[in-house]
Amino acid sequence: MKIAHVVAYVSADGAYGGPARVALTQAEALAALGHDVTVFAGAPLEEAGFRTASGYEIQTYPARLLLGRRSFAYVAAPLLLSALRRQLAHFDVVHIHLARDLITLPAADLVRGRGVRYVLQTHGMVDASQRRLAKLLDALSTRRVLRNSAAVLSLTEQEDSDLIAVEPTAKIARVRNGVRVAPVPPLAGREDMVLFLARLQSRKRPRAFVEMARLLKDELPDTSFVIAGPDEGEGRAVSEEIVAAGLQDRVSWIGAIAPDRTDEYMERARAYVLPSFGEVFPMSVLEAFRAGTPVVTTRSLGIASACDRYGAAILTDGSPEQLAQGLLSIVGNPEEAEELRRGAARFLQSELDVVDVANALVSIYQGEESA
Repeated sequence: MKIAHVVAYVSADGAYGGPARVALTQAEALAALGHDVTVFAGAPLEEAGFRTASGYEIQTYPARLLLGRRSFAYVAAPLLLSALRRQLAHFDVVHIHLARDLITLPAADLVRGRGVRYVLQTHGMVDASQRRLAKLLDALSTRRVLRNSAAVLSLTEQEDSDLIAVEPTAKIARVRNGVRVAPVPPLAGREDMVLFLARLQSRKRPRAFVEMARLLKDELPDTSFVIAGPDEGEGRAVSEEIVAAGLQDRVSWIGAIAPDRTDEYMERARAYVLPSFGEVFPMSVLEAFRAGTPVVTTRSLGIASACDRYGAAILTDGSPEQLAQGLLSIVGNPEEAEELRRGAARFLQSELDVVDVANALVSIYQGEESA
């Protein structure tokens, strides 16, 4: 098949986070199955251009923020839409990683108008929002593109409910995020370092990570705490809290790292802590599983029940106190850490192998699977 993927933004610093990583991971897996895959994305001006990566083509076009806003909802890339319009006839199906933004919503409307088969994947970004702008976009476009999509790919039951609340006739199909499954690196011999790797935004709760580090200042006197990720509104507060807690020698924010260095950082860490609230299926947790890095996170995640079922992560209420307790149980009990690694490996092999995800996507693209 000739397959196009459309995602709002791809950059060297991984600023768009999970949706971009999912799109590129899926493209690589689909290309490995022998399909002809092209990814269309916005990008910083200095990075825009065409290249091949792991068997697929990626076309990135200059994207710019409108109205002085920092949110990706206000990023536009008109040249991307023009290029997609010119090339649409070459594709059998278009897979759009949809958000309420100025790139993927217009792209979906364009593909719908041309009568090309398309599927949508929303990554939890199209929720049952009561915000006025969301309601306006839903009335103008979102409901229409959901209604006419061959399938709307959902990760969890909660996302099913959110999508149906926006458009009751949306044809929901379940899909999982996936990663390339490989032998798990050993835990022994790693740095005494705890990692937070995510965008610095309120939902990710990086300040809870800093507060956790403060609570463990005396109990883990030699442990370093590394925050890796681009600023999306919380950077200043994080920096101020590090200084206020006197943790400059223990907690460091190193800024964004390139996506191709994610495995490197995960494999160096003794534990991965993600205090996020309300995320659906965070890719960074899957990447920690692949790296064999024990995970502490929250029960609010869409994959929490599966993590619990496999014994793949320590689940908390997200408070710094419970995060600290979870981390202590990992670093103080090597057997528990190994049990978490074994549970994560079972979860990966059973449900999260990207090869299985790619095969499921092909069935959906071809109309062989609709739920």
